[in-house]
This record gives sequence, C-alpha cells and structure tokens, in this order.
Amino acid sequence: MILKYLIISFLTLWLVTASDPNFGTELYWTKIPSTEKFEDVKEFPWMATDSFRPFLMDEDDRVSDLFPVTDYFYPTVHFWFLIYTQFESNQVVIHDKTNLTLIYKVLDFSSLHHKGLNKNILYILQRKLSEERITKIKDDLKELARNPYSLSSDSKVIYRSLKEAGVSLPLKKVDRQKFFRKLRENIRTQTGQRNFIKDGIIRSLPYKPFLEKYFAKRGLPRELLAVPFLESSFNPVAQSKVAALGTWQFMPLIASYYVPKKTSQIDYRSNVGVISIAAANLMRENIQLMKSWDMAVTAYNSGTKHLLKTRRELASSRAKIDLEDIIKHSDSQHFGFASKNFYSEFLALVHALAYEEEIFAGLHRKDRYNMEEILDFYIAKCSLRLDKSLNEKQLDDVRYHNHQLDDLKQSIPRGAIITTKEVLPSSKFFKLKFNQLIESKPKDWGKYLKNQSCSTR
Repeated sequence: MILKYLIISFLTLWLVTASDPNFGTELYWTKIPSTEKFEDVKEFPWMATDSFRPFLMDEDDRVSDLFPVTDYFYPTVHFWFLIYTQFESNQVVIHDKTNLTLIYKVLDFSSLHHKGLNKNILYILQRKLSEERITKIKDDLKELARNPYSLSSDSKVIYRSLKEAGVSLPLKKVDRQKFFRKLRENIRTQTGQRNFIKDGIIRSLPYKPFLEKYFAKRGLPRELLAVPFLESSFNPVAQSKVAALGTWQFMPLIASYYVPKKTSQIDYRSNVGVISIAAANLMRENIQLMKSWDMAVTAYNSGTKHLLKTRRELASSRAKIDLEDIIKHSDSQHFGFASKNFYSEFLALVHALAYEEEIFAGLHRKDRYNMEEILDFYIAKCSLRLDKSLNEKQLDDVRYHNHQLDDLKQSIPRGAIITTKEVLPSSKFFKLKFNQLIESKPKDWGKYLKNQSCSTR
C-alpha cells in the first residue's frame, strides 16, 4: 500500500506544500489496532472530556471580561482549544464540520513521521491515508442509514461518537436516511496545531514587551495579540496560497493602506514590529465600525461588508445584534466555515495563551535576545548598506528582527524602517519616539525625515 502511495506522491509532489512534522501528545484515547503493515497510521476513537473547562471559564481571571466564552460558543471554542493545545501536527482529527463536538476518530501518524520521508511525500501519504479512513466512515454511515440497529464494532464506535456529541437518531426511516446523508457530507479533517503554537509562543517572546505596551497605549485589549497565533503561529515569514504574508497575514492591498509600499527588496508585512502597528490601526478601525469585539475580531478575517449587511438586515427584528445572530443568519456561501469559526478559534487561543505555563511544559527557554527590552524603530536617513554601517552586534540584532530584508549587503533606500533592540548611529538613522509610533501609520513615517540629513562618516 505504501509503495502505491509513494508512486502517487512522486507524481503529484510539485502540487503540494507540506507542514513541518512534529511528535507527541497525551490524550484520553482508547487504542484500536492498526491495519497498516508498519502501523503508519494508528486510529483512536475520541473520548469526550471536559477537563479543560477551568481554562475556558477562566477560573483564575486572566482574560478580559471583553472576551467571555458564552454557552453558544463553548462547544466550538472547546474543539479549537483541543486542536491548539492537545493535538500535534502529526495527528489528524476527523470530525463533523457543523457540530464540532462530533469527533469520529483521531489518526496518529507518528510512525510515518519517524521514517524520514521528504516532507511533501509525507504530507501526501498522510492525506491519502486520512482519505481512506474518511471513506470507511462514510461507508459505515451509509450502512447505518440502512440498518440503524447494526451491532458491528464500527457501528458501535460511530454510535458512541454520536452519543458523546449529544446527537440522537431520527425515528422515521426517511428522516434517518437524510440525517446520515448529511453526516457523510459534513465530514472534515483538522490537523493538530499544538507544536506550532508552542513554537510561536517562543518566537513571540522577544516582541511581547513592545506589543503589550503598544496595544495598551492604543487602548486595545492585549487579548488581540492572539490573532497572529491564529493567523500564522506567530511566524514572520508565513505565506499563504492567496499571497497573505507575515505574522498577521496581511494581504498586499490591505497592507498598502498602513505600511510603505512593497518593493522588490522590502515587504514590511514580514516585519513583526511594523505590521503589528498596522494591525493595531486596523483593529481600532474595526471596533469603531463594528462596535463590539466579537464582530471586530471576525471582521479581521472576513471583512466588514457581510457583517454590516447582515446586521442591517436583522436590525429591524431585535434591539441588539451580536456575532451569534450573524452566524445563525448567514449562509455558507457568504460566510463559510473559516469565517464562522474564526472568533471561536480566537477565543480558544486567548485562553490557551493566558494559561500557557500550565499547558505548554518547558516553554520559556533562555534566549540570547533580551526579552525585557522594548523594540525600537529607526528610519534610514540615507541610502546605505547595513553591513557597512553597523557593527557586528548591531547587524546581528537587525538581522533577527527584520525579516523584510533578504540581503543585508544590499543597499536600503532613504526612509527604510529598521526595528532593533540595539542603539543605531544617529548620524545615519532617525529613532522614532514612542508617541510618533502612535500618532501616524508606518506608511507616513517618512515625514519625520523632512529636516534630517545623513552623514556618511
């Protein structure tokens, strides 16, 4: 079987982008013996647990009251909390896309990941093996539609999954057939993210003091800093298939409203400090327009157009419209799975990050970069080469914090923004004051160079 998939993998390799493999987790599972020759995939039925309620209910009061997990959102937030904190990227959850409490089984590909395969081939094999399991579940659901009293082992597993999710079977045959057909259509897979989130937390540590200070000064709740974890696992160079880039995954058009224009040399979307300031500006605009944080956060993903349109449609029937009303009213064509789940994913990460010490063991490793110092912002007073203008320590820190620069031996233009925790020479760089970071958008910072001259000495 593996040989067959290896052949398919080589033929389709150029079409696929894979994720980094990682290993391990601890969950409440019961093992089902694998049918694979080398146990390339192990199947586990999911045993429902609510042991994470203290985190989601914020019993230690670490999360702002602006972001409660309401009864309506609790089931979906709980699902995404599991994805972000319990499942690794070598594990795939097979679930219902409408009722996220309905989890059929978990696939563990640890053995496959240990074989040292090319990442793209590994991705294809994992996808193909997942598709096999989905097909089997669909066949079982089809059989149950015909014989709802089947006592086969596979039927028992599905019955238990339905029971754990609080789902009851329709009594009438015609309703039952429609019910199981809908279940077959709703099957979806979700890859675990725990290791990605843990890595993202470590990547975020050098930026955390500045980001928390800046968002506080702008009157924005620090919980919004969960968004770059949701968008990219806080990866400055993350790039999507639709051209979104950076920690906050800004699209080129949206970025052009906030940061200097992209050039062949510099794209500020991959600079954590600069694009975070842009995101803060966008979030302020969202909350001013949407009036509530559930809507403002969702607008970050789906935009404001559909949310405002739906809110206007519902305004005549009730006094207050919230995100729950929007989700219930919206169809999948204009407000799909990603949009409907964005706020639940956000809430899951808000609470995971609030309790990161308890959830991610051994998180805070020592780093050569001082995590207590605030990130500073400089503007180049003239066109210059960084490797010729900075000492080794300065250059090393600039390299670390400026992913928008591919080649430090290439000249940067006058007005180029540099972020660093080192002190740069005032003869060549203008240091922005903190209030200047607040007063205007990064795309307008060039105005501060109006009376600044450059010394090449």
